Amino acid sequence: MLGVLLLLAAADPLTAPAVGTAATCLIVGRQLEYKVASADVLLVRAGGRWHRSRLPDGCPGLKPNMIILRRDASPRACANDLFEVKDNFTPQVFSLCRFGRFEPLDKASRF
Repeated sequence: MLGVLLLLAAADPLTAPAVGTAATCLIVGRQLEYKVASADVLLVRAGGRWHRSRLPDGCPGLKPNMIILRRDASPRACANDLFEVKDNFTPQVFSLCRFGRFEPLDKASRF
């Protein structure tokens, strides 16, 4: 039973241990995938691996099912780069936030 609880705890993106040093930038392949973990943590998938970005100022409009748009179209996403949080159905921008450093998570992580 304890093993199952530890496995479940490791699957939580907020508490999962990083598997290396945090990167300042990620290379954007074809595209980035985003998942919201909390109002101040965004999961970013790049290069087949999930990374946890702890947003330095939080992001009040960040919640599941919102659209994340990077403001910079460069081939790299970097800490302190700005992104917009938008709704699927309106052009309204709910928040303008910035990425934190990118902590790599275990490749087997499924969020």
